[in-house]
Amino acid sequence: MKEYESFERVGVEPHRSYYIPFAENDEVKTRYGIVDRTKSSRFTSLDGVWQIKRHENVEQADINETLTQTIPVPSCVQLHGFDQIQYINSRYPFPVLLPHIPYDNPCWHYRRQFTLSKKAGEKYYLNFEGVDSAFYLYINGTYKGYSQISHATSEFDVTDLVVNGENTVDVVVLKWCISSYLECQDKFRFSGIFRNVYLLTRPENHITDYRIITGFSGADGVLTFINESKVDIRLVFNRKKAFVKAGKRVELCVKNAQKWTAETPKLYTLEIYAEGEKIIEKVGFREVSIDGKVFKLNGEAIKLKGVNRHDFNCKTGATVTVKNLVEDLKLMKFLNVNAVRTSHYPNMPEFYQLCDRFGIYVMDECDLESHGSCACEGGYSLQPWQRYADNMIFSDGILDRDKALVERDKNRPCVLIWSLGNESSFGKAFIAGAKYVKKRDRTRPVHYENIVVADKKYYFTKYVDMWSRMYASLETIRDTVLNNPKETRPFVLCEYTHAMGNSCGDIAAYWDCIYNNEQCMGGFVWEWADHAIKTKDGFKYGGDFGETEHDGNFCCDGLVSTDRKIKSAALEMKAVYGGKTKSEKKAVSIAEIKQNTQKEVAIAVDERTGALTSITVDGTEILRSDLHVNFTRYIDNDRLDVERWNTVCNYNGSKSYALSCKKLENGYAFECAIASNTREPVIRYNVAYKVEKGALIVETDYECADYAGVPPRFGLEFAVDKKYAEFSYVGFGPTESYIDKNVACEYDYYESNAESNYDKNYVRPQESGSHYATEYVNIKDLLTVTAESPFSFSINPYTTAQLRDTLHAYELPRSEIVNVCLDLAMRGIGSHSCGPALDAKYAIPKKAKNVFKLTF
Repeated sequence: MKEYESFERVGVEPHRSYYIPFAENDEVKTRYGIVDRTKSSRFTSLDGVWQIKRHENVEQADINETLTQTIPVPSCVQLHGFDQIQYINSRYPFPVLLPHIPYDNPCWHYRRQFTLSKKAGEKYYLNFEGVDSAFYLYINGTYKGYSQISHATSEFDVTDLVVNGENTVDVVVLKWCISSYLECQDKFRFSGIFRNVYLLTRPENHITDYRIITGFSGADGVLTFINESKVDIRLVFNRKKAFVKAGKRVELCVKNAQKWTAETPKLYTLEIYAEGEKIIEKVGFREVSIDGKVFKLNGEAIKLKGVNRHDFNCKTGATVTVKNLVEDLKLMKFLNVNAVRTSHYPNMPEFYQLCDRFGIYVMDECDLESHGSCACEGGYSLQPWQRYADNMIFSDGILDRDKALVERDKNRPCVLIWSLGNESSFGKAFIAGAKYVKKRDRTRPVHYENIVVADKKYYFTKYVDMWSRMYASLETIRDTVLNNPKETRPFVLCEYTHAMGNSCGDIAAYWDCIYNNEQCMGGFVWEWADHAIKTKDGFKYGGDFGETEHDGNFCCDGLVSTDRKIKSAALEMKAVYGGKTKSEKKAVSIAEIKQNTQKEVAIAVDERTGALTSITVDGTEILRSDLHVNFTRYIDNDRLDVERWNTVCNYNGSKSYALSCKKLENGYAFECAIASNTREPVIRYNVAYKVEKGALIVETDYECADYAGVPPRFGLEFAVDKKYAEFSYVGFGPTESYIDKNVACEYDYYESNAESNYDKNYVRPQESGSHYATEYVNIKDLLTVTAESPFSFSINPYTTAQLRDTLHAYELPRSEIVNVCLDLAMRGIGSHSCGPALDAKYAIPKKAKNVFKLTF
């Protein structure tokens, strides 16, 4: 069998905890608050410019061939022109030939040279922290080994192959291997040496591994250090010294130890010495427990205010820097985030050290997802998923992934929970790995959501310590958890309130439930940041790179933009995670509106459509587009409703027809219908335009047809000259607000302008900038809008049609107008792009009316 069709790793050292040894006399420096490993004399980075050559399959690669092109390492080959960029969610991007891999399997031959002063009595270990998906390693032309598991460190003892002087490293990276059947995560599918490469120089006999376990005895912190190496170790901790023989353990006590929490991430320094080396560890005293239905840290119930996070950068893909990590964590802390699920693989090692420092709880997830099995028979079925989970061909691969997860990160205080993976069902192939995790670490509980779709016999499996769901509705949570006497485990939402586009309208409702039920541990928003590639045109997503199989902009589903700009969903989360779940209206004084009765207002109408085609004030035209009714919008959360709207209702293909027109003494009154070919009207409405001195009254009411349901909005839309961009209002602000998304807002008086009102951070343009429950709008130097009932409005540089029909933000035209929407009713936002359907109470009413007054 070919190596890449087996889960065996060849010539690789056993998985161990992450650490970087220093020479005993090295000065240990920090960067970003964590140990700067580059200052160790025993650490040699092999990052930099490597040679590279692409082949269509591994059999074409020749270890002695000439390589004429170059690539930076670490990086993703797709972003340097060596392969097709592809975003795909839950399908395998290759023919499913399990256990085989297609012959047409691109590979990349990497090479670099380095100089070594080889010394007797020293050993040399070559480390690759991340290579997707598998690779062969050659040192000075001699085969050393083969490894896989993309997000795991592969360490090779190359002592016998390196020489004093110049050495050559050749690495042949495969795009796919058998592990690819277990690495079908929702992300851009990048390949190559995407994490750091370095050489460690070690003594002949050296530390290999150790365990750090913390607990409490009363107010005192107890550190248990277990020496899992074959050498004796000296410790210095809290001004105390200890000696630990090989294979033994020691306990060290700190009187009145300060507990490590997200709010108080106190770290103590532990120095570890052996054979001329020293290792610096940071220790946080904390104890994780489950008390009946309640998840606790240090004996106190906590709530996980979390996000799901990928390692991703809009310019470098899966290759991220420590600086990128720090920027993310600082932004998370600003947004009241206290927990991260590393979806769906272990993040780079420094991430955990930074979480220790910043105070971020981590649900550390195994590099495991077999989602593509659901689609391998054409549709979407759970049966193949279960077959894969029960297929023992995967058992060794899953076990090795679980080992990689636990062994590397076992000493990190921030890691509170192990997660066995994502969306892979659960079956016989999981058992060995799950047993390993439970036996190896009894100090942390284990999470795994996908038992929910597995064989029912696994529902209460002993290998999982909490009940987890993704995108469950509140009704489902109450029925299956809170009101279910059989469910005695803590409950967590590992994914919820899918943050795609203008989203997270349901986050406050979720947290009303979470805050008020001790069984609820919290939740992790999907997801932290958009995934989109920055190009000279702008940000691009699936399908923009010529790929055949893709999932469009489903990767643009973050609380913050791909370049880490804050969106309104992030602010809504910040408010809710800060403890607020409701915003109230309050009395706000409004300046007296003085109607200038000397202004002569005149109007013209289209008697076929009922639209207002002209408004002149003292002979000057106000409109830059007709004032017409508006009943459509696009947001990503409506995407699952759009099919019904377009097939049953055909909203986008519908037009307004005036069924009658009545000339009034001071205006016009219309009876209208909105309809399309082959269908009866979906909406009937009345609109009357009445002119006063210095003002225009617009009276309108609507009623939706029974067969059509209700549209996403109903209101008025018109455009004015772009010089009228500044406006003020009384309503929920300053950010966009909707009936279900206004907790981040306060009801008050605000000033803004059209350019800043529209959120340009949506990669796929969509409805934005609406303000809920508005009572007053003033467009500077033009007009003031009031109404008999509160309304929603937006003033943007783009029309509804432009936002609905444009696929990329960079394709929006340069605006020459200011577009005004006055909505009688605006549908809520929800999170239905992947989450539950919008609560019916947030839909627009079947019928409604309002009277707007435009005072010039």
